[in-house]
Parts: sequence; C-alpha cells; structure tokens
Amino acid sequence: MAMIKEVIDNKYNTEKMLIEIGDETVTKLFKPYRGYQRRYKREKEALLRLLHIIDIPRLIKFEDHNTKLFMTRLPGVKPVDLSEQNLRDLTKIVEQMLAAGVARHAMPIRDILVDQNGRLSLVDFERSTIVNQLWRPDFLIAKKVSRYHLYRLIAQYQPQLLTKRQKQQLERVNKLRSYFGVFKRFRNYIRA
Repeated sequence: MAMIKEVIDNKYNTEKMLIEIGDETVTKLFKPYRGYQRRYKREKEALLRLLHIIDIPRLIKFEDHNTKLFMTRLPGVKPVDLSEQNLRDLTKIVEQMLAAGVARHAMPIRDILVDQNGRLSLVDFERSTIVNQLWRPDFLIAKKVSRYHLYRLIAQYQPQLLTKRQKQQLERVNKLRSYFGVFKRFRNYIRA
C-alpha cells in the first residue's frame, strides 16, 4: 500500500516513520522497516551532538525501546526559494554541523525551513555520518558530500555566491555523478 507523503492533520505518515507535529514539539516514530534502528540511533546521536546549534531541533527526550524521538518544533515552512542570506545561514549551519562530527548524506530542500522573518533551520538527520575523530577518511569524504549538496543548493538558487573553487568542485562531482549514472542506468536496465 503506497502512503501519501504529505502532512495531513499535522501528521506525516510513511512506511518508515510517523511524524506528529504539535504546536511546540515534533514526535518522530521510526517504524519497523529495513534499517530503522540504525536510522533512529543516527538521528538521536546527531541531535545530541548538535544541541549547540540554535537552528536545528533540540532533542527533548527519546524512547529507545519505541525508537521514538521528541524534539522542539522550529518555526517555518519549506521554502520555494532561498535568498542570499538564507544560503549564508545554511553555510554557517553546515560548517557548525561538520565541526561537531555530523555530515549529511543529502540536503533536500524539504529538510529546510524558513520562518516569516527569513530565519533558516535544518531538520532531519537520520541520513548522516557521525564520527568522534574528524580526521577519519570516511568522514573526510562525508564532509565533501555535505558540502557538495550545499553547493548544489547555492548553484540552484543563488549561483553568484559560489566561489571559483566551489564551482570547480561542483562541476567535478557532477561529471563523476553523470559518469557513474551510466552504470546505474545499465544496472537498473539489467534488473528490469
């Protein structure tokens, strides 16, 4: 049964999770689904490490036995566009996040909130790499992935903000992705 992926009556219900949005809190239940305990632990650990960043939800409490997180609700909605200031704020959040040992695997715009005053927040950390040693080789790669997704957003909404070096890094990764995309399409063709 396919689930609708939208918020209805302050609830977001999918095969993988149930999110209930209250006036001041958000409850996120990780449903038994492939990798759900790992995703729960990852998000819990990320939120604990990122308590010092005000534009990320505060973890209020957690229930390990129920794989359930209770966190603060941040004001705002998914933006249609990102201003120069939004992207500067997002860059600051990403750098603070990386300094805390948390790197995101993706940064879709649906994980970004902007309030009526233009203040930007970042949510949803279940798909992250978390480390204690910032110099670990896997984290060095994960940091590059986080920055790549940041640069993609900047290129999409305010390309004039990218430095020459950032543009070059973005172009290199895009070329690699398109090269490996050929193999992915071939693999999918064979599997079909």
